[in-house]
Amino acid sequence: MFREVQGARRGALVRLRAVLAAGLALGVGAVFTLASWTDSEGAGNSFTASTFATESSADGTTFAPNPSSPGATLAFAATAVAPLVSTYAFLDIRTTSATTVGGTVRLTSATASGTLAPSLEYRAIRIATTTVCALAAFSGSPVYVAGSASSYIAVATVPGTIVASPVTAAGGALRFCFDVRVVSGAANSLQGTNATATWQFTTISN
Repeated sequence: MFREVQGARRGALVRLRAVLAAGLALGVGAVFTLASWTDSEGAGNSFTASTFATESSADGTTFAPNPSSPGATLAFAATAVAPLVSTYAFLDIRTTSATTVGGTVRLTSATASGTLAPSLEYRAIRIATTTVCALAAFSGSPVYVAGSASSYIAVATVPGTIVASPVTAAGGALRFCFDVRVVSGAANSLQGTNATATWQFTTISN
């Protein structure tokens, strides 16, 4: 009977050891569970706004900002205008040396005052700054920004379709040549009267 009891105890011990061994295995599994490694990445930069500014000149030499009326004084031979007799003058517009982007130049408005104003008409073209603003400049195929080769418009108006003239950065320049005259059939009573006309250009960066 002692052997049976001893055998029974030995069996229980074996079972206990088996249980403890199983528990140890579970414990080992819990101790060595590893967390995930993490990392991160980022990106960024600094930003600088572009610069766009223009200036104009009525003599091709002296440039200055003229943002508001009356602006630069155009050099018309304007003291003896007569019906269908043209007088010419130009305005150069350029970007400043500090300008970093190109843009466009547009003739956007015109105003006129004085007794003679309703009887004045004009046309205007865009030409190179090396081209003389005179009748010859209107021959060939210049870019018209007002009127056309065969037509003039009232001095206080601009075309319904605005022409955008491209200008480059840092000193890019354009010349706008105006041809102004008194309309055909103007009344004799207008002799000796006068008028003032102002054209406004709008410059827009790209």
